[in-house]
Amino acid sequence: MSAKNRASTRPLSGLDAAFVYLEAAGTPMHVGGLMLLDRPKAGRAGFTAHLRAHLAQRLPKAKALRRILQPAPFALDHPHWADATEFDLDQHLSTQRLPGPGSQAQLLAAVARLHAKPLDRSRPLWALHVIEGLADGGVAVFARLHHALLDGQGAVALARVLLDVAPGVPIPAHTAPAHPASPHGKISTLARASSALLGLPQTLRAAWSAAPQLIDNLRDSVMLAPRTPFNAQVGPGRRIAIGSVPLVDLRRIGKTFGVSSNDVVMALCGSALREYLLRHKALPRASLVAAMPFSLRASGDGEANNQVSMAQCALCTEIADPVERLRAIADSTRRIKQQVGLLRGFIPTDFPGLAAPLWASGLSRVWARGHLAEKLPALANLVISNVPGSPVPLYLAGVRVRASFPVSIVTHGLALNITVQSYADQLDIGIVSDRDAVRNPAMLVRGIEHAVQTLLGKIDS
Repeated sequence: MSAKNRASTRPLSGLDAAFVYLEAAGTPMHVGGLMLLDRPKAGRAGFTAHLRAHLAQRLPKAKALRRILQPAPFALDHPHWADATEFDLDQHLSTQRLPGPGSQAQLLAAVARLHAKPLDRSRPLWALHVIEGLADGGVAVFARLHHALLDGQGAVALARVLLDVAPGVPIPAHTAPAHPASPHGKISTLARASSALLGLPQTLRAAWSAAPQLIDNLRDSVMLAPRTPFNAQVGPGRRIAIGSVPLVDLRRIGKTFGVSSNDVVMALCGSALREYLLRHKALPRASLVAAMPFSLRASGDGEANNQVSMAQCALCTEIADPVERLRAIADSTRRIKQQVGLLRGFIPTDFPGLAAPLWASGLSRVWARGHLAEKLPALANLVISNVPGSPVPLYLAGVRVRASFPVSIVTHGLALNITVQSYADQLDIGIVSDRDAVRNPAMLVRGIEHAVQTLLGKIDS
């Protein structure tokens, strides 16, 4: 896209930009969502044409979905978001048809191939893929969105553009107070670089004064994870597995044992991982450790950026009894909440952009080429994320969404990602793995389903 088609630039925050720099390691940094829809009644034009008309009507209100990346001059700052003044919807919407019989395995193989491809940085960083030919007559829509947009208006805008609470009835507008745009948009790249240098002494003094408390808390909280097949270098191929469990069962388990729904999710994943590794004779004696994302966003903060960090959560996989494991995980997450409360003010979501496109991308390439994730001590074995979704069924271009499976990211050293999302009366499970690290991630979905029945059996016994 030419310079004449770009306007209104503003820099990414350091955390947003980090998801751009990490792609230099050869791992695409977009997240996805696989929606399964009822059989559409789109007429002779087909569902894609109907969806395109739906998007053309809604997209003008989604400014975040019209932004493109623009590098800063001479790499003096983080990349900037530039508003595209010309936009071609056909570059973001594609259709493919599965060959017969249109099985779930064929669908997931197609999604895995799409998910492994980086998004084109010369365009706004999102794409929709309509997949037809499913055996049940339904349609799948796979959405991809770069993580640099995810925690801000991009993810919210995409949902509001696409989805309705009833056919033709949009999701109600966000009621949180509007926040002004980042003031960085009116500051030149050179001025930001100068400001970063001038502010460095103050930043270092503040960090030095906070260091004793920070070090004490880190010493008590940081764990080293045991080596597993998941702590591997990531290649170009992906595998994906999906499944669903009833939310009523998870709530019953949580209420019976006096733990949170997130504790139940972590325990279910821990049980599935323990079973999987036992089958492969690879279960470590020490507990597996999950990297668990948590939000740093203040209530009512509508700033369009990422404000997230990661906590370590012990999955207590060394404990054989599922109820004892669940209670041990609940104790672990209570300590995590306390630690996050103490450390929240010290966790940065931004860092100076001076030459960051050079040094941050360079570090990512060194990390990948040196296979350092396989050589250095591991801080986690996988990522597990629990995402709240819609409590009611939603509709896409007038067609009911039956399920909405999250499809997230794997990186070097973390070749397995389990993300779950509540949707209506179910918990939809999306598992992404490196193609070689986990050859049958569907075993983990079955393990989660089995873990639910095991805990319910403990209640009823």
